[in-house]
Amino acid sequence: MTEPSRTPVVFRFPLRYISAMQPRPIDPELLAPSHYPVLPFPQEDWDWFELACADLEVPLEPGRRDLLERLYSHLVGVNEWLNLTRLTGARDYLKFHALDSLTALETVEELTDPGDLCVDLGSGGGYPGLPLAAWLPDRRWRLVDSRQKKVAFLQAALGLVPARDARACAFRGREAAQAQPELAGICHLVLARAVGRADSLLPDLAALLRPEGHALLLKGPAFEADERRDLEAACPEQGFELVCEQTVTLDPEDPERYLVLLRRCEPEAGRGRRRHRSPV
Repeated sequence: MTEPSRTPVVFRFPLRYISAMQPRPIDPELLAPSHYPVLPFPQEDWDWFELACADLEVPLEPGRRDLLERLYSHLVGVNEWLNLTRLTGARDYLKFHALDSLTALETVEELTDPGDLCVDLGSGGGYPGLPLAAWLPDRRWRLVDSRQKKVAFLQAALGLVPARDARACAFRGREAAQAQPELAGICHLVLARAVGRADSLLPDLAALLRPEGHALLLKGPAFEADERRDLEAACPEQGFELVCEQTVTLDPEDPERYLVLLRRCEPEAGRGRRRHRSPV
């Protein structure tokens, strides 16, 4: 007996549902820093930040407070309708966004020169990229995130920073050759903070870095567990050398955090020797 032919069922959504599923463009006015009132830092929080910067030898030039207050106010304002951060208090912002980002300042200064291309990979709300671009405006900065809405926010936030050449880009690191070929394989330094396990980032870093370029990973206290072991095992396979680790604390009673420095090896290079930097 011959089976009756079956007509495929095609589901058709009404046009009003299709248009509702399309991402809506963001109103530029809602992204403008001028749309949000400045939220001054409580004096005790700023005093804490000044002392912490002095302990870490981070320079605080005149105008830094005003700049950070404007970055903070913009972040908090946009965060009300676009998920950027769960930390919205002034002390938390100064500690876990601004100060944590600036722990990388000395290393970035040592490894790069004015005009060098520096990338904040997985920038999210703009950290560490925004503070570092403010403190080192003579480098070329690219704040990279895979989400277009966050990139739109980052581009608006960069207008608050006196960097000479800074912009935000929407792509994933390992897609650089297709999405941003002008960044593929030429970057001097790539920073990554809170964007997944270190070993899983290596393909993204390799797609962006030039040979002998460096990656600086800002890692939390959990790094000293199995994540370090997995990174050490993966580096030679992916063409990287683990150069050194530096420990830092944001507050005397806090657990140690890690700055993990990697170097992309020349294609023909083998295993390099490791150098350890003394903890701060």
